[in-house]
Amino acid sequence: MNGRHMVAAVTIAVMALLTGCAGIPTSGPLGVSTTVPTQGPDGSLSFSAASPRDGMTPEEIIEGFYKAGVDTNDDYKTAREYLTTEFAGTWNPAAKATVYDADPAVVSNVEEGSYGVSVEVSSTVDDSGIRAVLPDRSSQLLTFQLTQVNGQWRISQAPDGVLIEAGNFESLFSPHTLYFYDSTFQYAVPDVRWFANKQGLAATVISAMLEGAAPHLNNAVFSAFPPGATLAQPSVPVESGEARVDFDATVFADASDLRRKHMRQQLELTLSSLDNVSSVVMTVDQQAVDLGAADPEFKAAQVNASVPNTQIAVADKALVYFQGNGYTAIGNIPDVSAYNPVDPAMSPVGTRYAFLSGDRKRLVTVDDAGTVRVAITGTNFTQPSVDYLGWTWTVNHNGGAHVIAVPSDTALDGEARDISAEWLDGAEVTSFRVSRDGARVVVAATIDGEAGIYIAGLIRDSAGVPRGVQTPVKLQLSQHLTRAVWERDDSIIAWNPDTEEPVAPVRATIDGKSEEFSPLLGLTNVSAGAGDRRNIYAENPEGIYVRSGNSWRKLEGQATGLAYPG
Repeated sequence: MNGRHMVAAVTIAVMALLTGCAGIPTSGPLGVSTTVPTQGPDGSLSFSAASPRDGMTPEEIIEGFYKAGVDTNDDYKTAREYLTTEFAGTWNPAAKATVYDADPAVVSNVEEGSYGVSVEVSSTVDDSGIRAVLPDRSSQLLTFQLTQVNGQWRISQAPDGVLIEAGNFESLFSPHTLYFYDSTFQYAVPDVRWFANKQGLAATVISAMLEGAAPHLNNAVFSAFPPGATLAQPSVPVESGEARVDFDATVFADASDLRRKHMRQQLELTLSSLDNVSSVVMTVDQQAVDLGAADPEFKAAQVNASVPNTQIAVADKALVYFQGNGYTAIGNIPDVSAYNPVDPAMSPVGTRYAFLSGDRKRLVTVDDAGTVRVAITGTNFTQPSVDYLGWTWTVNHNGGAHVIAVPSDTALDGEARDISAEWLDGAEVTSFRVSRDGARVVVAATIDGEAGIYIAGLIRDSAGVPRGVQTPVKLQLSQHLTRAVWERDDSIIAWNPDTEEPVAPVRATIDGKSEEFSPLLGLTNVSAGAGDRRNIYAENPEGIYVRSGNSWRKLEGQATGLAYPG
């Protein structure tokens, strides 16, 4: 399967807007509540929708139904009043949220008793809380069947889910971070979902976590809970900040005390986004699960783990450390000037380094003992990235895009190896950077002529040996950007280098938000890393700059290719 087919498998197909659509001839556009929302003490909005009136036309019933989709009270009781009794019992509002920008339009009587509503969609949220931000002017066609019940029109068939105006979306839905583990259980890996702000949120969040990670992280992250684990009850009571999560006894049947500790920690991390939860107790038949004695093997998983504050760079054809406003030489490394080094990298753990030769045809590694070796030769390598397990990553463009991983110990794990990433077949990759947790990668690539930023899981075996790159999720950004680095475990910074024009880097978070930085003339490189007081640096032909507020301040130090560890 080629790259464009693999990416298409995770792209939501949408229908073109129908011509000849007429706006619904009632006050207010379809799906927009005309009631005044109530604002809660936390700033969130709640809506109270109107029930159907006698004599409403089919178009008005459709409009009223989707207006009522913003009213979550009593499991969407008001929205169900627009449905036939039979359909009201089967309609599932949690199946999908369709978020739109432009006013929907209706096509009357597409077939006998059938109506179509065309919606310009900005994003969707599925029943697992996975949000997909769509390209501009994407659209979907929703079809309704209506029938008369005691002389009044009611909806007998409609798509599951609700329709939400974009301006109301973040009042009705909130992002919540589910957490999973990397292959070593040392790091907590975030998986952001969006859920409706309604009663039972704790159970909704936990149920989504138990179902497993999002597709782009499948087999790259791990849950402490066994496959098929579910809540014993459909609710999770929270009293005085304590969430009591009840499971069937089979969930713990084969779980060691260490695994049970990892289970509780995963629940605590996942529920940490809820303001009313401060602690978690796992129960079976309402009795607390025994976690056993303290275990020295249990370590708290690192969340948004910091990288060292010292960066690597190149100065006078040598690898150097850059910190603050200047650089220092790296000891115990022989002269590498013959390689004309560019695009350096270093491991977040230990003292391993990597760089490319000036012609970008050789990937050179430096081990903890200072031994320099050419790990692989090829064409137009991407800047290397070194993960915390010691693997050095790059992409070789010799005969296509090939993901390459070089182990820290070639005597034990062999030489450089190709890592499966079918979706990159035929692509031009310009960035390939591994996250601090080692479970994900941010990729800047041009696929079928279109530049994009992607996040994908790194599939490893139980020993941490890389086996593949998962099919990605694409970040929907307003610009076509060709470089990217991690900033935190939930955000990246992307840019399009240009030595002659102003360049405005963009911070993008995995919950779908983005922020444009102030531009810097001639920007070529950005260096960012997770942790407190980790500055963001940029380079242009004039030198090095540090981000201060939303502006750039020039530094005196001179070096190139700045990169935080990773």
